[in-house]
Amino acid sequence: MDRTKWLCAIVTGCFCFPSGLEAKETLEYTVRFPQAQNHLVEIDIAIPTGNQPHLELMMAVWTPGSYFVREYARHVEDISAFDGEKNPLPIEKIKKNRWQVTTNAAAVIHIRYHLYCREMSVRTNWVDHEFAILNGAPTFITVPEYLSHPHHVQLELPDHWQQSITTLNRPDEASAHAYRATNFDELVDSPILCGNPTVYPFEVGGKEHLLVNQGEQGLWDGVAAANDVAQIVATEQRLWGNVPYERYIFFNLLVETRGGLEHDNSTLMMTSRWNFRSRKDYLGWLGLVSHEFFHTWNIRRLRPQALLQYDYENENYTTSLWIAEGITSYYDDLVLARSGICSEKEYFGLLSKSIESLQTKPGRLVQSLRDSSQDAWIKFYRPDENSHNARTSYYVKGAVVAFLLDAKIRQVTDGAKSLDDAIRLLYQRHSGDRGYLPGDFQIIASEVANQDLSAWFQHAIDSTQELDFREAFEWYGLEFKTDGQKEQEKLAQDTLDKQAIKRKVWLGLTTKNDSGILKVERVLRNSPGYRAGCNPGDEIIAIDNLRVSPPTWQSRLEQFEVGERKELLISRRGRLLRLTIEFAKEPRSKWTIQALPEATDDQKKRVSGWIGSSNPME
Repeated sequence: MDRTKWLCAIVTGCFCFPSGLEAKETLEYTVRFPQAQNHLVEIDIAIPTGNQPHLELMMAVWTPGSYFVREYARHVEDISAFDGEKNPLPIEKIKKNRWQVTTNAAAVIHIRYHLYCREMSVRTNWVDHEFAILNGAPTFITVPEYLSHPHHVQLELPDHWQQSITTLNRPDEASAHAYRATNFDELVDSPILCGNPTVYPFEVGGKEHLLVNQGEQGLWDGVAAANDVAQIVATEQRLWGNVPYERYIFFNLLVETRGGLEHDNSTLMMTSRWNFRSRKDYLGWLGLVSHEFFHTWNIRRLRPQALLQYDYENENYTTSLWIAEGITSYYDDLVLARSGICSEKEYFGLLSKSIESLQTKPGRLVQSLRDSSQDAWIKFYRPDENSHNARTSYYVKGAVVAFLLDAKIRQVTDGAKSLDDAIRLLYQRHSGDRGYLPGDFQIIASEVANQDLSAWFQHAIDSTQELDFREAFEWYGLEFKTDGQKEQEKLAQDTLDKQAIKRKVWLGLTTKNDSGILKVERVLRNSPGYRAGCNPGDEIIAIDNLRVSPPTWQSRLEQFEVGERKELLISRRGRLLRLTIEFAKEPRSKWTIQALPEATDDQKKRVSGWIGSSNPME
């Protein structure tokens, strides 16, 4: 479909809601933007009461895909209630996210509130003079008993905004910018963009897609980006072997921040408008596209049983986020290689970055992948100065474990099966309203591998032991570039003297320049600084009574040898302390993957089969 027809479809609407919905009374929302420049939205709701004397209202406290209680009700202002004759009704806040209205036997009541929208993220709201992005959970108050009822939204846009774009369907003969969700879940799942974005339509697999760019400023080639997105879409459709949507929208907000959130038929992404012009940053954006689109299957239609029915007022716990997010994180960059968008060398660089991120954080030896999933609600979205010591990421470790599991399945089946087959079988058996339990994926992976993998899963998922890369690397003919190799290359390139490398010592401290003061920001567990008793927030003043400062810190460290013990003078909350610290050798900080120079033809073919083909289901 050409772009003109697409825009016509957006503006005029061409979708009907299913028959039978009229049997359920509808919540009718009117959304206005009289003070967009002040980040305020005005929302009216007409709610049938069923002649109840009292009616409770509810606002979600979190949004699916972002597992953290965000207390959206804190942005509600000036809430009031009226009957059909505009007579005020009593309304009382009874919980942090609930209100009770005394209806006075009115058949329909009206709720009006203002919403402050100035948090630029994919799970919150942003409204200003230029555009508005509204997410369902932080926007729409509803009635707990009416979650299965239709929720109808009428937008009243400022004159200078021409478009509203969402995956919500349009009622027949509806006025402009009117949309209907079959229930509250669909409303939450359907972000709404209002303003004047640029729309790039394309078709893949017989389905309609849109790349919607907001804020291009002449810095993005939308046609080229849409072509790359189309390649990703085609590769993932082939990988999964089905296309479970009629149309799909990639909302791409160029707003100088980063993030992505998946939905059934769309994704909302945020990035920098400058990223298109940098190969590295553009690949990062394409990886985000790949990741969020992969969720179309993995987490939106294939879910842990704990997430089949969302409780919007409480945490929804699961130990399987490493499957939903970690496996998705493994495939996001792999799909770029399989699509021909990035080279094998670039892909190895991206995979190396994930492994390095895992292996340089002590938290991998403290928190298991299973517990990382369980604790997402209290740890993942609340990082502090000790997070790298105490936790591991279900995204990062999940991706690395998925790489190793893929290699394991390929190795034990002599290349006949892969992780591709396992996730497709999981989808076949557990998608939709069936869901899966934590043990189901292990059973399916073992079935595909024709080998009991319970010990492998216990080691990789349930324990905090180091992961073993040997089998995977032997199968593919890979190795980590050693520190010695890096030093040799650096010497050859920069002709550095040997003493410079000999003197490279390590304390395990991350420091920052705080207005000219050298402060400790983080302390790695079991490092020399940790053993000496350094704390985040300490001001480093001197080494052996010789003054150091932010500009001289690194150069001073180069003067010492591994094994030397020195006195560190610090100030902690205004008190001077002297700590004895022993300089150590810098541990491996780079985990760069490269092919073995002597890799066999079989190993090279295995790499080609892994990276170069999605092995689509016939």
